Amino acid sequence: MGKSGYRPDIDGLRALAVLPVVFGHAGLPGFSGGFIGVDIFFVISGFLITSILVREISAGDFSVARFYERRARRILPALFAMMLACLIGGWFLMPPEAFGALGRSVIAAILFLSNVWFARSTEDYFGTAAEWEPLLHTWSLSVEEQFYLGFPLLLCLLARGPRALMTVGVALLTVASFAFSIWQTRTEPTAAYFLTPARVWELSAGALLAMGVLPNLKQRALAELIGLAGVLMIIASIAFYGPQTAFPGSAAMLPVAGAIALIWAGSAGENRVSRLMGNPLLVAIGLISYSLYLWHWPVLVGLRLLQGSTHLSTGLALFAVALSLLLAWGSWKFIEQSFRAGRKTRITRPLLTRLSAVSAMLLLGTGFAIKTYDGFPSRLPEPQLATYQQAFSGIDRQERCMKKTPATGLCTMGGTPEESQENMDLFLWGDSHAAAWLPGFDQLLEKQKFTGMAALKSGCPPLMGLRRVDKSESHRCDLFNEQVIELLKSREDMPVVVLAARWALAAEENRPEGGKGSQFTSAESYTTAVPDWAVQATYSSRGALVAHRLDQTVAAIRATGRKVILIKGVPEIGHSVPAALAKAAFTDTVFPKGPTASGVETRQQQSDNILDLVAERHGAYTVNPRELLCEDNCRIAFGRDLLYRDDDHLTAFAARRLLPALIEKAPPIKGLGNRVTYSELNEPSAQPPRG
Repeated sequence: MGKSGYRPDIDGLRALAVLPVVFGHAGLPGFSGGFIGVDIFFVISGFLITSILVREISAGDFSVARFYERRARRILPALFAMMLACLIGGWFLMPPEAFGALGRSVIAAILFLSNVWFARSTEDYFGTAAEWEPLLHTWSLSVEEQFYLGFPLLLCLLARGPRALMTVGVALLTVASFAFSIWQTRTEPTAAYFLTPARVWELSAGALLAMGVLPNLKQRALAELIGLAGVLMIIASIAFYGPQTAFPGSAAMLPVAGAIALIWAGSAGENRVSRLMGNPLLVAIGLISYSLYLWHWPVLVGLRLLQGSTHLSTGLALFAVALSLLLAWGSWKFIEQSFRAGRKTRITRPLLTRLSAVSAMLLLGTGFAIKTYDGFPSRLPEPQLATYQQAFSGIDRQERCMKKTPATGLCTMGGTPEESQENMDLFLWGDSHAAAWLPGFDQLLEKQKFTGMAALKSGCPPLMGLRRVDKSESHRCDLFNEQVIELLKSREDMPVVVLAARWALAAEENRPEGGKGSQFTSAESYTTAVPDWAVQATYSSRGALVAHRLDQTVAAIRATGRKVILIKGVPEIGHSVPAALAKAAFTDTVFPKGPTASGVETRQQQSDNILDLVAERHGAYTVNPRELLCEDNCRIAFGRDLLYRDDDHLTAFAARRLLPALIEKAPPIKGLGNRVTYSELNEPSAQPPRG
């Protein structure tokens, strides 16, 4: 440590934090746990800022205004510049729905509430939807700023008592937050990941280190051993953690402890580990780490938008890293340094306040305008605008129906009033993919003067006894499905039950583009071993579990005397089809083809085998929408009408177009539909939308 108190090893630690984040987000192999870099940043922040706070409070020189001025100079200029770039890029690249979401996230980020926004608006940090959000990474800034709203005042209050009170108070805060983090990671994992209460302990752990809770290291060899252990803990977290890791909770202890070990070892004076961490290359990256963190994610989202897919090739990922480094250097050199040059800067506190206020108001106003005008759909030329808007029709009803339960009353189908729940002809049960079939069933049943009821819950395939551990405790797929079975047992109508879901996602560990799949565990009352037939019929323990649970579900339905129809999975496209339409319109390029049929069938093979086997075991029927959608490639549009409203959910148009042909193949209700063939869907007059 020099006379100025500057520690190059901490800048090296910043590099060790930011590089795994960047590499992991870019999808480079070996960095599945790169997200732990944020936890290291929290520890560093808590350590450095508390060091200043304790020194100033002890000297009676603490100023709230000066503290927040330093935060503003550090955080706001580069943040505002990045957000402005996202808005400009979003105008030219993002479809209306996504651009509208960007407007909302701008508002949240300006108010330092983006962690709250993303906890509510995304399935989870690792989900596919999150990879299209340019400001997703600002959640961690919101956590820090929420923490520093109250932490300095807490220290000032504790400083009025005995000297040890400050340390004891922060220690109690750390323990309470850590315990809460463990509990919430188990019960509400998305909230635990994004929200501040489960993250406070990581910042306050760094604060405790700054307050001297660990003894000074006097032996160089011991400092080197502790520093080496810290490096190994961080590397292990990066290499072995991944989207499947329950995080933060107890798992966050490893990277947090690693960061604390390195900072502690470096405080003992120069040693081999601190020299390694303080080498010029790491220090240079550490100096630009904040800007690198800010710019890398919008760069990745921009490239995904340009290519229409969340998966980047290795070459494109490396290009994204290089471009992010270049932008980060420019941001650090020309923006950060201009505002953080201490007394040399011409930007005084009053000027900084005015600039910050004006910039924030302009960004807020822009965000509100984008939100109010739904992402400015008029950016799309006709007829692409009409095509785009048509793709999202019917979603409100689907969302509404997925919030209903057997206890509160389910949605009815076929034009039947919601209050009329008697003498139904058909029962639809499943997740959001089943909900996507609602418009088709509404049309079909109403035309034939039939009635129906739908039990739908997002993220919950009709599989008895399975719980989603990656959802909050209140989501309770197992409870919902148990209520559905009890409903069927209590009624004598609804002779036909249709089960539909995103079966491939249920049966596989991962999404087709490589992201994390849904995470299941057996409910307490369904702990029986998976039978041998299910293990032998599938090629993964996950597939065997799904086969077993589907078998139990269909058996329970058949025991009530009902017929069962299983709708197999629709093709998963791998990119947002409306976004592809918008890109074609913005760039005047040809609307892309759908995925190859061979690739789709490979993805669906295990789930198809499960459905076929269960149907054979219980005398159920299967229908396959891919027979109508796929030849060499699988269609994503018919004429000017899109068949998907995102990367995997059918549009209302598709449901109405395809369902009659599917029902025609199901003997229990064969007379309901009119046959449609792939050749009719592929007739020459049906030209796809173009840019």
